[in-house]
Amino acid sequence: MFLVSAFAFKGAICQVDGSQRYRTPSEIKSLQDSLKAYDEEIELLQHFLEASTVDPSFVQYARVKSWILNNPVLRDSLFYTLLLADSSLQSEAGADAEVLSTPSNDLLQVRFGTAIFKGMTLQRALDRSTDRSLYRKIADSYRYSKDIELRDPAFRFDTPIQPELLTYSHLLEHFNPILPAGLPEQSRGTLELSVDRLAVRIGPTWGGEIRLGIDEINHPFWANGTIEVLATYKRNRFGIIFPFGPGRSNVMLYDPFLFRARRLTGARGFLGEFDYGPVGGSFSINRFSREDLSTATDPNRFWFVGGMVNFYYSFGVALDPSNRLRAKVGIGAHRVGESGLIQNPADPASDYVSLGQWNYFVSPYVKIEYLNGEATERYRAALQFYNLTVMLYGSMEIVPRILSLEIKYVWPLGNVLKNWEYPEFFLISPKLKIIL
Repeated sequence: MFLVSAFAFKGAICQVDGSQRYRTPSEIKSLQDSLKAYDEEIELLQHFLEASTVDPSFVQYARVKSWILNNPVLRDSLFYTLLLADSSLQSEAGADAEVLSTPSNDLLQVRFGTAIFKGMTLQRALDRSTDRSLYRKIADSYRYSKDIELRDPAFRFDTPIQPELLTYSHLLEHFNPILPAGLPEQSRGTLELSVDRLAVRIGPTWGGEIRLGIDEINHPFWANGTIEVLATYKRNRFGIIFPFGPGRSNVMLYDPFLFRARRLTGARGFLGEFDYGPVGGSFSINRFSREDLSTATDPNRFWFVGGMVNFYYSFGVALDPSNRLRAKVGIGAHRVGESGLIQNPADPASDYVSLGQWNYFVSPYVKIEYLNGEATERYRAALQFYNLTVMLYGSMEIVPRILSLEIKYVWPLGNVLKNWEYPEFFLISPKLKIIL
């Protein structure tokens, strides 16, 4: 609806249907009063509309941004602008300024204590400000204000929610281990540090990672004696593998928390991984070098992983807005080589590394991941099956977005263990996350 303002003067010419007619001052005054009455009625209706559609119970569960202005100059500028629109705001002079906006930076509400400004009331007050960029400054202040959740995360609608399949874009948003989502908009990246992993994310595309072990074949931490240095590009990882010297003896943290001595020796090679949502996989190619004998468990006889490959199909299910499942179903294969230091018959003073037989393994690959995304309590769990071995994984946040605790437990299901296999393998580690 467009409102037209009329100004009184002694006479006016009004053109209607191509004809002109002289308006008297009394008629112009009557038109002004009518427009004013319509304007007041619109404001009254707008007030009721805002009261019914911006109810706190709706705001709590909506996808909106909520923050506190921590810039004192901007806070005072906003306060005095709103004070001109409503003098009763003076009683809230020391209160924080709480701002509510849409993800696209459209302001919904400003609160000082018990005083609330929203909708047309807020818009008109800001339009009267001498600072023409005040609206933009308030909307942009989200990036520099306190990282505090002002909505009640415990609020729930009682409407029943049926489980539904996740779209592949949401699947990657919540479960992609290469470039996880959920960072603040102003973040330039993250740094994650744990006992077996150091990962850096730079922007939305690039990153890097240094880690121990290959989880895809249920060899976490130092279990297979390798350390990988990887580069991350979008949803892909690629890098090189080096032998890892430590881990040739048990480390007892606190009974029964035992890091078992590794039985495999690391070998050099390269590694690649990808995760596109519906499909993903990984591969590695390794060769043992005589220069790496110092990292072997026993130079006279040892085993090493000579390569692996796995490929899976994936889908996800949203149990409710906070709980999600992802399943990966596929196939994998790897080989383990036996080697040792042999004396050279032609030259008793020298020796060489002899490669014995290869052991090949092909197995179904199944992994089920669970994610709880509560604002105040986030945790993950996973169960992975490969080569008659199960790996259990759990992670829980202790300090939101900063510190969590991770646990990995490998349990072979077969009765007869091979020379390089473990009766079990347990790892517990804190994980520190720093948002850059």
